[in-house]
Amino acid sequence: MSESDQAAQITQLQQQQALMTQALVAALQGKWTGAGSVEALVYALDPGLTGTLEPLDIPVTESELDTLPKG
Repeated sequence: MSESDQAAQITQLQQQQALMTQALVAALQGKWTGAGSVEALVYALDPGLTGTLEPLDIPVTESELDTLPKG
């Protein structure tokens, strides 16, 4: 493997790591769908998944359940 091939692979891995980090931040911020969301970043990591993910079952903390409308 040539140095240029190795450099290209390292660049790709760095980009993938950046997307994974952004996805973790989005998850911590509760951004599950839409622009800059976990879903969007997963699609950026693997465009082949576009349209194949099921709707996300967004986690809700018990404290948030108290503030949701009843009924």
